[in-house]
Amino acid sequence: MKLLWTAATALVASGAILASAAVGQTAPDKARGEAIFKERCKVCHDPAVDPAPSREELAARTPEDIVAALTTGPMAPVAEGLTPVEKQAIAAYLTAR
Repeated sequence: MKLLWTAATALVASGAILASAAVGQTAPDKARGEAIFKERCKVCHDPAVDPAPSREELAARTPEDIVAALTTGPMAPVAEGLTPVEKQAIAAYLTAR
């Protein structure tokens, strides 16, 4: 019985550790993304200046598409100096995801 109790305790403890690790993974900071968008992106995207997609068109894209455009796509020069976390924050702000 003691072995069963010890195993159950270990299982609960490992679950608590996994849960706390998941809590430590925070979602992208949409407020930071909004601030960066307003500073670096808004002038061309809100309202859109041809050929830039509008803010609404960007919202319909996936966060991964936006991060890719900022990292290796046409917006890479504009995003120079931004961290991966900041790029994810912009994508989260634009897509509300």
